[in-house]
Amino acid sequence: MAESEDTPAIGNTSPAPAGDDIAALGAALSEGEGAHLIRVARELGSDTAARVQRLEVELQDPDTSVRFRAAISLGDLNDRNAIGVLRGLLESDNPDSWALGVSGLRQSRERPGWLCLESVARNQIPALGRGDARAKSTASTRLLMMGRTKTMDRLFRAADGHSRSISAEAAIAFVDAALASLGKQEREVMVLRLGALNGRPATPDEVADALGMDEDLVRTLESDAWIRIQSPRPYESIIGTDP
Repeated sequence: MAESEDTPAIGNTSPAPAGDDIAALGAALSEGEGAHLIRVARELGSDTAARVQRLEVELQDPDTSVRFRAAISLGDLNDRNAIGVLRGLLESDNPDSWALGVSGLRQSRERPGWLCLESVARNQIPALGRGDARAKSTASTRLLMMGRTKTMDRLFRAADGHSRSISAEAAIAFVDAALASLGKQEREVMVLRLGALNGRPATPDEVADALGMDEDLVRTLESDAWIRIQSPRPYESIIGTDP
């Protein structure tokens, strides 16, 4: 029987693929699935490389907000080359660049970014153990600008001289710099709590008696001090020129 115009079509009723879709499908089939995936990955990598280059240019912008947006965008990429750019900033001689590097690396939500931050922190330890006061100051300031890392925790624990991997000299140099970056009351409390003067940490009530403070105030000042030390900070806040 002849099929009328109103007779439903039998089988697949999906619309025919558009020309572009057919071409893309044909390319994928002809080159094989593995080769297709490799090609797509290369195209995406090329786009990422181009974006990293654009953001590197923006890092030189006179506008501070543009530079920080570029650093954060580099961190968001979670790309090896982007992380390398941020590491270069953090390892430079310019504290303004350190701040950009820290912002970008802390923005990264992937393991490579955090490993990079930790690696740079760990590399500061040798300078802390030298007799060169300028090298100690540079290493301490860079660490404090970075905020809390495993290396920072290890330095505080090693100040008692019992660490096998960190010298007491290096640890004490960092602890002294961290305490010096605090306000007067916070510093007084932390010096006693950490035993920075005599090697014997004082209890909160002992600190309260020694400083003539309420014990609750001692605990509050200690908590505020740890927050300040462990939070990423601008250079001016650490060296005492913040208005």
